[in-house]
Amino acid sequence: LFPYTTLFRSDDESRGERRVTPTVVLATDDWTSNAELIADVARLGYLAGHVADVTWGRGTFWSKFQPAQLTRHDLLTLDCVDFRHLPESDGTFDVVVLDAPYKLNGTPASGDMDNRYGVDVRATREERMQLIRDGITECARVLRVGGYLLVKCADQVNGGKVRWQTDDFTWHALTIGLAKVDSFNL
Repeated sequence: LFPYTTLFRSDDESRGERRVTPTVVLATDDWTSNAELIADVARLGYLAGHVADVTWGRGTFWSKFQPAQLTRHDLLTLDCVDFRHLPESDGTFDVVVLDAPYKLNGTPASGDMDNRYGVDVRATREERMQLIRDGITECARVLRVGGYLLVKCADQVNGGKVRWQTDDFTWHALTIGLAKVDSFNL
């Protein structure tokens, strides 16, 4: 199972009705890093305007492409801003990038990997899933109408079962008024 990045679009100002503008994008590649994926997402036109990376970490997403206007937040490494409680007002950003701590606890990663991704503290599967749902909801709040939300997560095996996190997060995004317009497997 591979990391999976899903692109959502905000189409309705009230978000009460779901009016979806169909968008067809076909793209395939063999990305070896998040930075390569981000550079291709930019080439497709999805990273134009004011971009927010609300889970900046070490900024490695942006080593091959840097938007002209980039707002960075990170709870652990930058400004102590929690992606579930962003300080910006509604509709601030054209694009929001969310790479929340989606790893379900299990076998610890080597080195500081778990700490880097905020999964060094044990949480239940449902707690981790709710953390990301809350993040998606908050990111949608600060996203302008017609803007894009890029969410990185991965389906994984946990407790002996495949956990289809991408489906769960897609369903959540749809229920709050976003439309899925593309997806990328890394």
